[in-house]
Amino acid sequence: MLTRFKGQFDCLTKMGAPYCNHQRFKPLHDKGKPLWEFKEGDHRLYCARLVKGSKLIVALFNGWIKDRRGRTEKEAREIDKAVGLYAEFTKEFQGGSYDVLEAVINKI
Repeated sequence: MLTRFKGQFDCLTKMGAPYCNHQRFKPLHDKGKPLWEFKEGDHRLYCARLVKGSKLIVALFNGWIKDRRGRTEKEAREIDKAVGLYAEFTKEFQGGSYDVLEAVINKI
């Protein structure tokens, strides 16, 4: 997986918060808000994108491999799963704000 998404993560680390590629890294809509999706071929990763100024923290929640074109029931389930993980994340990390996560990362 590292090599599959290496280019996107490289762009993300170099460009920071302004990075958005509507075919490979974009915000989800409808039930998927406020999550973002990394896409590379048929692979998908769902994450939270936390921004403070030009700084950025990405918290990855889950991923899967899509097996056919178009929106599927499995895709909806995977997005729902990511939204559930995001809810747990915000509960565990006091709202999951950038400042809270930065403090956690600095303790590690």
